Amino acid sequence: MPLPPTPPSRSAQMARTLDTEICIVGAGIAGLFAVLTLPEGTDVVVLDKGYEGIGSSPLAQGGMAAAVGPGDSWQSHLDDTLQAGAGLVDRRSAEVVCREVPDRIRDLVDYGCGFDRNPDGSLNLAREGGQSVPRSVHRMDATGAEVVRALRAAADSRFRRAEARATSLALSDGRCTGVWAASDEELLLVRARATLLASGGAGALFAFTTNAPASTGDALALAHRAGARMIDLEFVQFHPTVLKVESSPMPLLTEALRGAGALLVDASGRRFMLGAHPDAELAPRHVVTAGIMRAGDAFLDARPVGHDRLESEFPTVTASCLEHGFDITREPVPVTPAAHYMIGGAGTRLDGSTSVPGLFAAGECATTGMHGANRLAGNSLAEAVVFARRAALAMTAYRPTAGSDPEWETPPAGPAPIDERMRAEIVAAVSMGAGPVRDAASCAAGLTRLEGLTAEAQGRDGGDAGSEASAMLASGKLLVRGALAREESRGVHVRSDFPAPRLSYEGIRLDL
Repeated sequence: MPLPPTPPSRSAQMARTLDTEICIVGAGIAGLFAVLTLPEGTDVVVLDKGYEGIGSSPLAQGGMAAAVGPGDSWQSHLDDTLQAGAGLVDRRSAEVVCREVPDRIRDLVDYGCGFDRNPDGSLNLAREGGQSVPRSVHRMDATGAEVVRALRAAADSRFRRAEARATSLALSDGRCTGVWAASDEELLLVRARATLLASGGAGALFAFTTNAPASTGDALALAHRAGARMIDLEFVQFHPTVLKVESSPMPLLTEALRGAGALLVDASGRRFMLGAHPDAELAPRHVVTAGIMRAGDAFLDARPVGHDRLESEFPTVTASCLEHGFDITREPVPVTPAAHYMIGGAGTRLDGSTSVPGLFAAGECATTGMHGANRLAGNSLAEAVVFARRAALAMTAYRPTAGSDPEWETPPAGPAPIDERMRAEIVAAVSMGAGPVRDAASCAAGLTRLEGLTAEAQGRDGGDAGSEASAMLASGKLLVRGALAREESRGVHVRSDFPAPRLSYEGIRLDL
């Protein structure tokens, strides 16, 4: 279907237009895997918010869960996923991932990904939280960086890259027809037959986070404003073992360390997870997070892993600890929970499509339902590649239904970078309203503060819905409203005023 010309308005003449078949917002693992799945010769534009490699994909340490080891099976992977998800897992979605991810591992190997191997050539597998057997395919403790490296090299000639931040989706008769984006130099309109949101989560909205500064929930704001179904936004997974230092992002101490024998102790040296859960240090992440918060001062003692193994298998962790003055090979190091992974996002079907025709989503900004109320370790990368492939196949087949021609009205969106005071205020409000332990008072206070900041930003930016402050505020309010709406504790959503799960909420997803 040919795209109509841009109307000759003054504002449209100020924007540069790119016509393409597929627009992908985000250049991380989900976006790049989708590029490689699309048929060769497909015209693809990838919007990259910043310089290559600044997103959260390269920060993933532990690995990708896949039933590829001896004695493992997709059914066992599914059972572990259901157990971790606390009654809210979409079984169909989880089964799709558990069945298909071994094939996606083979794809990644074909793309040049150098996963760690045993002396016999088989894949070396790490055990992470909630896994009944070692299941995480990895590259030392820098799996995300290796996967991004391999995918970027393989996909380099398959797309056109535009460095700009998506500010709004172009819509016509309820259908997504492309993306408006802005850089410091220009306004850009990418007109596309189908659009994929793959720009990650919202971890940078929290004071303690393992996420890159670019993870400000842009895709959540874009999808919500376009009318997409938004679900599970109350579920934010906090990684329990992050080095307790003043840094953003904070250095992640991968769960694979505990799988290799590292222990959690309090200030007196007592293992406080013994008795708290049958799996002790390898309990699901929300259980370990709660244990650390109860302990107050908590430390990770990795000395049982051994000096040589720490240096050979966990060089990223060893180096980051040394950078902050700690030698993890010789001493316990202080740890604290930090925002790590957004479970909620734009709801998708099994083909990656959202409720908005022409709009697809994959990776952390999407919600397939497979994680339920708590993500099993290793399942984020597994879900990302499985559903990126499914979305790419669906976008290849997608053809818009006949309708009126899109109207290319330029929205009042510009670069409008956020000032650091406003950023700090938003982060403080979201951390108050959607932290690892919430109650009605903290949620309400956080939401009130975000509403006040919204009014301030609208006054400063002239109501510009495309500004960075507006995007952070929109996504932040979604998280806090979700936390306020679910009046129970389930999985990673912990309400001190509703400490028990409610049977009436079993399997219930809250739309926002």
